[in-house]
Amino acid sequence: MNSMVKMAFRFLRLTLLFVTALVISFIICAVGLLYIQEHLDWLNPVSPRTLLLSLGFILTIAFVCAYGWLVGKPLIYFIRWINRLSKGNYTEPGEHYRIKHYRKKHDHKEHDKEHDDLTEKPVYRYPFVLYKELLEQMSRLTEQLYKSEAERLNLEAKKQEWIASISHDLKTPLSYIEGYAHMLTAAEYHWSDEEKLDFSRQIRSKTAEMKQLIQELNQTSRWQVQQERGETDSLQEAKKRTPGAASSVNFPMNLQQDNIVDFVRDTVIDIANHPMAEHTLFTFTASEPVHMMEFDSKLFGRAVQNVLMNAAIHNPPGTQVTCDLGFRENSCLLVVEDDGVGIDEQALKRALYHSGKGIAIARAFIEAHSGHMNIVKSDGGGTRVEITLPMLDCDVELPCRTAK
Repeated sequence: MNSMVKMAFRFLRLTLLFVTALVISFIICAVGLLYIQEHLDWLNPVSPRTLLLSLGFILTIAFVCAYGWLVGKPLIYFIRWINRLSKGNYTEPGEHYRIKHYRKKHDHKEHDKEHDDLTEKPVYRYPFVLYKELLEQMSRLTEQLYKSEAERLNLEAKKQEWIASISHDLKTPLSYIEGYAHMLTAAEYHWSDEEKLDFSRQIRSKTAEMKQLIQELNQTSRWQVQQERGETDSLQEAKKRTPGAASSVNFPMNLQQDNIVDFVRDTVIDIANHPMAEHTLFTFTASEPVHMMEFDSKLFGRAVQNVLMNAAIHNPPGTQVTCDLGFRENSCLLVVEDDGVGIDEQALKRALYHSGKGIAIARAFIEAHSGHMNIVKSDGGGTRVEITLPMLDCDVELPCRTAK
């Protein structure tokens, strides 16, 4: 039955109840009043008709006020509720219902009543129950507005986190440019033309990388808005079908098969040549010389760069960083371990879950691959970062990247 029809029948039943109660009350009061008139001499001058008319008028006014209260109180409540929603308060007021506890009985006779399960159920108060269907619609509207506001805040948080990750990633090529520019302008060094040309190439390469990062920021911002509107592309659908944990941030993925051994080796070499890591010793080992698997080279590469740069920046000179890449049956494990000063638990929580932190960004990029990252203290007192990615073997031989 339609909700409006139900509510109409409920009001019709209430109206009939009030009319019946009014008629019965009038008959009872009229009989009583006429009986009292016969025994009270001061009521004899008043005609019975006048008494009955006065009685009918008073009862009618009383019943109309009571009926108006039953019908009007919920309407005032709805106006206050809508006013709350207009002010951005998307929580449901709890004046129209109460929580009733029900004891769920068990079939076992020996079962103790004190151990029966208690269940809670909302029960509408009177007179709000007259508008039961309307209250349910208002509750759904409030819940939907609350979800929409939460989604809006979530989208804003994603945008801020992505901007923070881009800002952090811009620091790496910017530090390269700053380092090489400082070396070129240092008066105490006399560089050859070939070395100056090499520095210029590095600066140009890092400048192009910065431009690419800025372009990715613009593309991803538009992509995230489309995702929130439900315009899901096939790449996102493929990502959802991948087993494993999902990232808290929807990064656009560009999965391609490549030799992950050469890729990680090149990344380690690139960081080892970074001016800010010149006093850090890096070593790389792999259980296999070649292994093809699918990953996003940009996101995964930046995750590994962030982990390695953190190991170089936050540890004293002379720190040794070892990178070991191993493979299991259905996953690959990259372990980055240093013998530095380590990291305490509170600092680790801040680094893992605060936007803009290098470790938090690396964690988000790894989770975007349906992988996970674990950080613990190493046996030597330093930090051990374990990165696990689901592995897809390649049956077709592809040209491998060579280390520089």
